[in-house]
Amino acid sequence: MNWTKTLAAELESSWWYRAVWVVALLAGYFSAYAQPDLSRSLPPLPSGYWLELEEVAAHTSGELEGMTTYRLYVNCLNELDFVSSCSGDNSNPFEISSSESPAWYNSPFNSSWNASGLNPAFFFIDPSMAYDSYLTLGPEDATSPPAQHPQTVSGAIDFTLEFDGDGPGESFEVNDAVGAAWFHTFPGLEVAATHPAFAGDDLRVLVAQLTSAGEISGQIQIQVFQNGFQATEFRSVLPIATEFVQGCTNPEALNYDSLATSPAPCNLHCTNGTWFDEATGRCELEAWTGDVGDTFTLDPCHLDFDDSGWMDITDLYRYWVVFGQDPGTPALPCGAGTYATYTAEGELDLCLPAPAVVGPGNGLGNLNPRYFDLNGDGVLDTADFLNLLNVFGKECGV
Repeated sequence: MNWTKTLAAELESSWWYRAVWVVALLAGYFSAYAQPDLSRSLPPLPSGYWLELEEVAAHTSGELEGMTTYRLYVNCLNELDFVSSCSGDNSNPFEISSSESPAWYNSPFNSSWNASGLNPAFFFIDPSMAYDSYLTLGPEDATSPPAQHPQTVSGAIDFTLEFDGDGPGESFEVNDAVGAAWFHTFPGLEVAATHPAFAGDDLRVLVAQLTSAGEISGQIQIQVFQNGFQATEFRSVLPIATEFVQGCTNPEALNYDSLATSPAPCNLHCTNGTWFDEATGRCELEAWTGDVGDTFTLDPCHLDFDDSGWMDITDLYRYWVVFGQDPGTPALPCGAGTYATYTAEGELDLCLPAPAVVGPGNGLGNLNPRYFDLNGDGVLDTADFLNLLNVFGKECGV
């Protein structure tokens, strides 16, 4: 008799053994999904999402005289968009700042950092209570069920201390390696009509109320499940703004716009004679403004190699020098007629026009065949020659 197999069979059939497995599985689930994993690399938010600071009340008397109450909203694109978290770390810092110190008014009647301690039934006792500063993901007071108020997680920088009831709060920045967040676990689409973290009819979700005597600024990393699907998960750092300005928000991009408040496609590779096609994400030659393979919109100057002012027979002859050679397909997102440069780590760096000549020579025997592969198919053949004829005989610059 194999007593180890018998014991194992008895254990597996016992209720407490099964219970242990259930607990283990639940522990694994909550450790994986109960709080956002800030180390994950997620796709950026699509164009159109932005973080709007809206004035609610300017206080001219009483305890709050000289202060202004604002509400901060994530503006979304779809009614079923679910704002899952607001976060930041050393790679994507988040900051909420006021130009004055103390920065935030905190009502002593709300001991919580979120809106769960604000009962509208008691606002008559102290009207200032309605203007308490808090962070949220939808709920604006205690009338929302406790489960709808967000949770929080943090490392060394506990930002929630700036919004409790122990007195006014100060500006802060979360930029450590662990990071911090306030977040919701996804409740399911079946509650979309009643859960305030879904964008709803007005296409926006409240993420903070701030009462301050100063001007408010900063940025927050926003995580959204687009259309309520966890598979379409996006995350971007959005600046706090009062108006919608679409543009590239990545400081490392070549088309970075410091005034942008909503993300737009960023050009990370196109420079020096190429332009960024937002529709395709490719780098195309500056002289080429049509679709891939459309040489009807090609500037004849692109092929005026002898600077004669015309795309004529002497320029067309250059093509025959490299006809039949292998141009090689350019690396994405480098478009036709361009080539890729690489960093020391082997990553794609820039897309540049494939020069008319490469290396030493007289300009005829060392042409780059890729410059003529205007349909980008990686073959230099008769199809390319016929495309060149579309601009043959045309004056450069006309």
